[in-house]
This record gives sequence, C-alpha cells and structure tokens, in this order.
Amino acid sequence: MRDLMELLCDYLTLEDKRSRGVALTAAQHARWITLQKALPSTGNAPGPGPERERVEDGALVELTANGRFEAARLMGVSRDGLRVRLQQPLRIATQTLVRVIAEGPRTEYVYPCVVAWCDGHVMGLCFDGRPVRGLLVRSAAADWQCPLNLKTGWGARAESARA
Repeated sequence: MRDLMELLCDYLTLEDKRSRGVALTAAQHARWITLQKALPSTGNAPGPGPERERVEDGALVELTANGRFEAARLMGVSRDGLRVRLQQPLRIATQTLVRVIAEGPRTEYVYPCVVAWCDGHVMGLCFDGRPVRGLLVRSAAADWQCPLNLKTGWGARAESARA
C-alpha cells in the first residue's frame, strides 16, 4: 500500500505542477513519464468493481463526509481517482478529502477529490488538486478518528479546540 501511495502522490504532485505551467526538470519529466506508464488510467475515476467484490475488501481509509470524518474502504486506484465504499455515500460533485495511512514509517497521504459517480455504497472519486504527504509522529489517539472536543469558557486554561 505504501509503495502505491508514494507513486500516486509523486505522480499527482508532478501533474499539478504541469497543469499550473511550472516547467519540470529533466529528472522530474522522466519520473512523470515513468509514473504515467506505471499507474493505470482510463481518463475518469475508476469504475465499478467486479460483481464478487466483498464489503470487507479494500484498505481502510478516512474521508470527510457530511460534516465529519468517516471510515471507508479503498477498493480501487488509478492515476485519475479512487473507488471507495462508504456506508453513507456522498452526492455527485461533492468535494472531499481522502486520508490514507501507510506504515513503516507511518505516513499520511491526503488526496483532495470530488465525487464523480455513485452506485449504492460505492463511489468513484476524481482527484481534485495536489495531495499532501507527511510523516506522522503523534500517537494513534490524535488521528482524525477522534472527534473534535470544542470547549470555550473562562478559567485557568480555556481550550479553543483539541483533536
């Protein structure tokens, strides 16, 4: 999973530079061409999966949905987007952030996406911007899965927000 997320993040970062008119170095251009050949593409978000795809298939990810973060299953990846399974699917054209955690070392990948299609609990997401990659140094308790604990008030230590 980590290798695939690294390749995808590299490709999308280089593609974002190209789309903004930033000239790639010779090494970056060679990397972009290599990644373009290595990552599958149809020009659209990955379509529906095979008929026998099980609910428990896929890697666990998180995405922003309905004003909060929700767990989803990553079912398919292409250089154009992702196919995910979500309990409460989003409407077509909804923008979301998909968060993937890869181990060894623990790395977070965040992909901005927009919903391209929806079929039951499965959605196709097109990439919609530059991804973000970062090493996680905090404990698992500080991950997105924890609800925001918003507090305001008077006292010795008024907290504004804590995740």
